[in-house]
Amino acid sequence: MSTGRARERNKRGEGAQLREEIVSAATRLLDAGTEQSVTLRAVAREAGITAPSIYSHFADRDAILLAVTQNGFAELELVLREASVGASAGADPVERLRAVCTAYLEFAQCRPARYRILFGAAWDASQTVKRAPKLAPDLAVLGMDAFGILQQSVADCVAAGRSASTDPMADATALWVGLHGLAQLRVAASLFPWPAGLQDTLVERLTLLR
Repeated sequence: MSTGRARERNKRGEGAQLREEIVSAATRLLDAGTEQSVTLRAVAREAGITAPSIYSHFADRDAILLAVTQNGFAELELVLREASVGASAGADPVERLRAVCTAYLEFAQCRPARYRILFGAAWDASQTVKRAPKLAPDLAVLGMDAFGILQQSVADCVAAGRSASTDPMADATALWVGLHGLAQLRVAASLFPWPAGLQDTLVERLTLLR
């Protein structure tokens, strides 16, 4: 956590660096606290700048939260892509699908605060659109690249004859809902006697593996 020490002014051409520092400061505040922790003043203090400096890069708090969420989904996408590529050596689409699902759940478990940011802990997207309609296009595509990896993994199983799915998009959506529910419930109901192999059961049933 920053001590609020004054930050040296960026040199010409270093505006992009300051933008990233603002996003990083907001992310640290969210990781350490709640969405209420993120105010323009708090972000400026954490980044070691004055609050007015933020407006050169972000119109308001919503714009900062959007950038934080975009970065989080980019991080999740990278994790899923690495899992998919790492499992490609065996050329088994089912194993790739399982690896991607495992990576998703591990991301949620190991980065709980970051995961919550992605799925509503930082803001209510519908309310944000009402306040700032110009953000609607960016909000509409949040997470779609990460989801695309899950969808492609299901489609690969279908193409290889390993899944009876007739609609990979719909079944990938069902799988995502299942994984998200499991990730959330493992936290909310940590004392529940979760059955061994539940993840595999979800993957098999929701994507019609065979």
